[in-house]
Amino acid sequence: MHFALTRPGGVVESNWFQTVPGKGWFAILRLYSPGRPFFDRTCRPTEVEPAD
Repeated sequence: MHFALTRPGGVVESNWFQTVPGKGWFAILRLYSPGRPFFDRTCRPTEVEPAD
C-alpha cells in the first residue's frame, strides 16, 4: 500500500491512498480469529515506514 499526495509511478491505483496536506490519518488493522501470539503480544505488526 502506498500513502501519498499523488500516485507514485508504477503503482496500481487500488494500492494507493491519496493523502491531504494538513489532514491527519491513522491505519486500522483488522484481525479475524487472532491466535495466541496476538494475545500474549509476541507477534506485532511492523510500523508504517516511509518509502525511499
